[in-house]
Amino acid sequence: MKFFKAVAVGAALIAGMSGPVFAQAKNMTAQEQANLKLVLDWWREVLQAGHLELAPKYMAEDYIQHNPNISTGRAEFVKFFTTISAGRPPRDIQPTLANPPVVQFAKGDYVALVWEREGKDPVDPTKTYKYNFFDIVRVQNGKVQEHRSEEHT
Repeated sequence: MKFFKAVAVGAALIAGMSGPVFAQAKNMTAQEQANLKLVLDWWREVLQAGHLELAPKYMAEDYIQHNPNISTGRAEFVKFFTTISAGRPPRDIQPTLANPPVVQFAKGDYVALVWEREGKDPVDPTKTYKYNFFDIVRVQNGKVQEHRSEEHT
């Protein structure tokens, strides 16, 4: 848990930099590069395209989810996303993420993704503001083992 917090703080500092910051392959080990690729492929194929049948390819059966709206376990993950997709068929898998993270890197077993979003100002809906959303994923034995999200507005 301490590592999740440390990575989120570091990612927040990086996200505050101007312009996108992408992973530097030369700064990551081969295993870290493989972990980053695994997580980005999981995100692109399972989450973005909705191919929940591919979940076993990417996710550990005892996957840990820190979102209080989604129960732990790969089967529960699939059940949740099947329910919210309301019978929509999966989409074509694209070669890249539609809205890639502005920061992405791996350190050891952890992959950090920082997304930039825009929201409506609650005080003045004619205005918008930018904020960051963080995802930290732990990879174990070549599978997504754990996932935590943090939204900072």
